[in-house]
Amino acid sequence: MGTLKLCRDRQAQNPFFLEGLSVSVYTLEELCYAIESNLFLLDEKWIGTSLFQWLEKELGEADLTAHLKSSYRKSKDVYECAELILSASGFYTVERLRQIDEMLTRMRGKSPMERRKMKADYFLSEKKYRHAAYGYLELLQQENLIYMTEELQGGILHNLGVAYARLFLFQEAAEMFAAAYQKNRSEQSRYCYLYAMNYVPEDEVLGNLEPEIHFGTMKEAFSRFTEVSDQEQYYQERKKLSDASNSFNWRGREEDLRRQWIADYNQMNC
Repeated sequence: MGTLKLCRDRQAQNPFFLEGLSVSVYTLEELCYAIESNLFLLDEKWIGTSLFQWLEKELGEADLTAHLKSSYRKSKDVYECAELILSASGFYTVERLRQIDEMLTRMRGKSPMERRKMKADYFLSEKKYRHAAYGYLELLQQENLIYMTEELQGGILHNLGVAYARLFLFQEAAEMFAAAYQKNRSEQSRYCYLYAMNYVPEDEVLGNLEPEIHFGTMKEAFSRFTEVSDQEQYYQERKKLSDASNSFNWRGREEDLRRQWIADYNQMNC
């Protein structure tokens, strides 16, 4: 996303509408771009006779169409068809195709909500913390919760806490880790709660979500804090936090921040 791709192949007179993505494409390059940008949203809605006919009649891709038809008849595997299209286009390096194959392999058998979480997880792993945070917030909307297990909700809350912590929003991070523990009962969430609280001013109030802390968890956290505090990086992080707090008043700006995240996230998916 955010890169310029030169379309060199044939352009269709009539576009193909990718229903599940709400996108119209005119070229093979545009189709590949739409697939690559929305891997985590691919489903059965976009593959089938209409796509096969469009590729063959509008773009003249008879060989590719034959391979797609054969593959789809055998396995009904949407991801396999996506890989065939990307590979046949010639636009991608071997390394990039390998990365895409790994992502698609992890997605097989996942529910739609799990795949959407994987997209936010991908942003988190790429250090695009605002995009990750908005992805998690979107998943946590009330209308989505009925499609999730408690464990999945806990995983989303935990990772939202990680995104907040990376943005130096440690109070919000602590709240998310505490909420995550209420769902998943994970020691990792409790441990991360303690870590985030280490950066929260004493006068800040979190509410009623604080998890019960077992002695073993407290002992491990204390051991880790002692180890970390002996490292220069700890003080560099504390200085970054202090500088961030002095240069920008986060309190009272949550709604502005959320609107900016939404705008940035939507721009990335254009």
